[in-house]
Amino acid sequence: MRSYSLATALVALPFITPPSFTRATSELDQRDGDMTIAVTNHYGAPVQLSFGVNAGFPGFRGDPQPTTLDEDATNTYAVPSGWAGRIHVGKVDHPDNSKIEGSFYGAGKGDIDVSYVDGYSVPITCSAGGKVLSGCNIELMDRECNTPDHVSAWGPDGKPALCSNSMRGSDWGPPSAFFAPCAGAAYTFPKDDMANVGMIPETQISCCIGTSCDPSPRQHKRDLRPNAPSLMPRQHKLHRQFHGK
Repeated sequence: MRSYSLATALVALPFITPPSFTRATSELDQRDGDMTIAVTNHYGAPVQLSFGVNAGFPGFRGDPQPTTLDEDATNTYAVPSGWAGRIHVGKVDHPDNSKIEGSFYGAGKGDIDVSYVDGYSVPITCSAGGKVLSGCNIELMDRECNTPDHVSAWGPDGKPALCSNSMRGSDWGPPSAFFAPCAGAAYTFPKDDMANVGMIPETQISCCIGTSCDPSPRQHKRDLRPNAPSLMPRQHKLHRQFHGK
């Protein structure tokens, strides 16, 4: 049997660089009973995150500031009971970006959704307990953002970065043609309430940015070509049934 010294064994081992991790500001202040929202970027490029809190409500733990989320990176944010707010996500920082919205009033009284009511910048879905709760993973920017919607921001690559939603002031919609494929999965008008499953028991939320994220079972499986047949009449019927109208 050959014998090796510790020094010889260490030299023989391949050099392994230990992984490095970054923690979001709010995660440093996480406390028992908080709800956490982990945001992962699979968009294929860095995205910008900024944060909003409803007036009179407590904010995110640690008061996170606008930040860049690198490709394939994850930031986790913690919120206390009584929180209600949003995370803006997009290629540039803009108030009309796609949003992760939620509220939390203790275990079993959490709520999360994805909203394109102000506009669409990147696809997002949010999950908990192994199920997609809200959102739409379709890349809507593959479509044309035309009147009545409009491009309101351009990315560093010179391409449209944001399509603002003309139906933000129309409570019951219907969604414009640009937003229609995500109706009922993400909010595409203020009372597009099929996009929200209501209170959930889980307190660990995972939100994913990109087309490779798990899709919502409620998003439209349709041909996205400009002149393709629309499925919107069926969506309207389901919406009326949901609201009893």
